Amino acid sequence: MGQDSNGSKLPVIDPQKTETVRTIFALMASGKFTIDTLREELFRRGMYRSPTQQRWTRSHLAKLLRHPFYSGKIHWRGQIYEGKHEALIDEQTWERVQQILDGRNRCSHYKRRHFTYGHGLIKCAHCGYSITDELHKQRYTYYRCAQINHYEHPVRPSWVPESVIDAQVIRMLEKIVLPKGVYDWAMAYLEHMLVRDATDMEQELRKLKRKTADAQATLDTLLLKAAQATDNLAEEFLRLARQKQSELALLQQRTTQIVAGKQENNSDAAKILELAQCLSQQYVIFSPVQKRQVVDSVFLNLRLDDVTLCVDYRLPFSILAENRSCPEWCFLKRHKLLSIVHA
Repeated sequence: MGQDSNGSKLPVIDPQKTETVRTIFALMASGKFTIDTLREELFRRGMYRSPTQQRWTRSHLAKLLRHPFYSGKIHWRGQIYEGKHEALIDEQTWERVQQILDGRNRCSHYKRRHFTYGHGLIKCAHCGYSITDELHKQRYTYYRCAQINHYEHPVRPSWVPESVIDAQVIRMLEKIVLPKGVYDWAMAYLEHMLVRDATDMEQELRKLKRKTADAQATLDTLLLKAAQATDNLAEEFLRLARQKQSELALLQQRTTQIVAGKQENNSDAAKILELAQCLSQQYVIFSPVQKRQVVDSVFLNLRLDDVTLCVDYRLPFSILAENRSCPEWCFLKRHKLLSIVHA
């Protein structure tokens, strides 16, 4: 310890530790590292926390990057004061690091980081932790388990390029593409069902219209008789009127449902089949946001086993994936198509 003019003790700066601290702040201020990847970079450079502990922990790095001491200040009873010791980090670097840690960093390359498969979409098949993302050389996106040193990993998790995951997703999307003959038959069948259902619904709407008109006429008659009758008879007419009013409400509700949801199931099935046919071809030109929406809509339980992506299909895509190459399609087309319609 040294002393200031008043005799107060000042910390003595260790040149080696000073260089380590300045490097840590400089790397973090670059905006290219998270705390996890900064730990790996320090280990790669041989910059250890202590002779007995080679790797920095997340908590120690986070604490160091937040400690005002390195910017020439001291923290005392909840307040920050100007210190009399030498600042190891300039004010600009300190503020930039705090902005990054607070999530306020919006440098140009950071704004363009739209990761397709990160942020919890995929889990590690070995330990269950989320797969995290990282941009390498400002251009290439890689994915790996967020707990890279987790004890449940039989081997050290690999960095998987986004292009490798893209290729696997496309192969999985190809599994829901129907053979052309089956697809053409299915679309023709759905079109036939749409025409048939439209006819059936029009007939039902006409019946409902007649029943509604009859119910309304009966209700009006009962209310008129109730107004003209004596007290005892009036109460009976009102009771009958309430029953007829409930019946009328049900008829009107059914009419509204038919008008609002007419042909919904079959038209949805046609859209699903059409979408399934083209997704694998169009996927490569989609934006990261669009790719993520497709993956989240078609698959569930996404897991990364080293470099292999494992998924389950959501309904109704699971029906397509399980049966597209099955010989029984030619015998069970109608049955399977109805499964898709009602999935």
